[in-house]
Amino acid sequence: MSSVTAGELTVETLRRIDSPETLAALWQGLPQAAQEFPQSIDWTLVAAERLYGADALRLVQTRAGAEVIGLAPLGVSNGGGVERLEILGATTLYEPCGFSYRDDESLLALCKAVIGLGRPLVLQRIAADGPLEKTFRAAARGRGQLLQFKASGSPFVPIAGTWDEYFQTLSSRRRQDYRRARRNLEKLGKVEVEIRCPEPAQLQAAMTEAMQVEAASWKGRGGSAMLHNPRLSGFFLQLAERLARQGQLRLCFLRLDGVAIAMQVGAVHAGRWWVLKIGYDERWAEHSPGIQLMWDALRAAFDERLSAFEMLGSAEPWLSIWTKQERTYRTLAFYPYNGRGMIALGADIMRAFAQRLGARSQARAGARTGAKAGSTQQE
Repeated sequence: MSSVTAGELTVETLRRIDSPETLAALWQGLPQAAQEFPQSIDWTLVAAERLYGADALRLVQTRAGAEVIGLAPLGVSNGGGVERLEILGATTLYEPCGFSYRDDESLLALCKAVIGLGRPLVLQRIAADGPLEKTFRAAARGRGQLLQFKASGSPFVPIAGTWDEYFQTLSSRRRQDYRRARRNLEKLGKVEVEIRCPEPAQLQAAMTEAMQVEAASWKGRGGSAMLHNPRLSGFFLQLAERLARQGQLRLCFLRLDGVAIAMQVGAVHAGRWWVLKIGYDERWAEHSPGIQLMWDALRAAFDERLSAFEMLGSAEPWLSIWTKQERTYRTLAFYPYNGRGMIALGADIMRAFAQRLGARSQARAGARTGAKAGSTQQE
């Protein structure tokens, strides 16, 4: 750990975590850690342990006396052979990110401390036009090159009334589709919906079943399923263990004759339901089991009288079944005015140029293929 005192503040950079629970107690009062699940203490500690190797952590925290008033949970990534700092888990989990801080003044001090590290930095999927984006822009002025990119949003359903009231706001077609899919599935056997928080002793078996369901789809074929990715499975299993101990885990299954055909891993945090992982067995794809289970999980969130259902991930078209509202994000890339920053900027420009050339080549190849096919049809 390195520390610097600036005025009344102490800035510390943690390169390892020796006592997770001690840090958890120090970070407990930070508003964003308490409110936003992908910035929560559990998420941060598990990402630090499971997703980063030795000496890859750079957790920047600011203190006023003994109180931690700001936290930037950063780690070193090595994309394209160039080291950058990123918010923990950003490139592996691709969920909304951010810093945690007490107030505007502590956020400014935290941004200045991060910029003072002199490292290229990517702030991926931070709230668009939010305090972090605005404050980081101001702190970075004159210190380096700052680029911005549009990032995908994440849908959410605000919960303000009863399930029946919400259900009636949806189109009659959507309601009929759901009912028809459930009736058709019930013709094939006994349909059960299971939504529970397993006891720690039951968790390993329950999570293994969830991973097996997820792998029985395109995710399994493509190698992106948790079951085929030890880093990813290790992260979600350890996170689930922490959540189960606190009663926050929600493990959901749609079963047909006792066999799980869809699953969802969720968390209840700060009065909101957060969807962490979804999956279904594609042998039953014609019955849309994943969509059916999303209906059931959403209804459970209403039944728990929570304030919102956060779908996380990206705003994919099929999620518009339930909501048109989404949280908007941007990605900032910062390149300090030093050797490291200019090397990273040059590498990123060259990579973007190569990607653009590749896309143009593919488009031309597609056009030639189409023209050839048209000519053959005419003959």
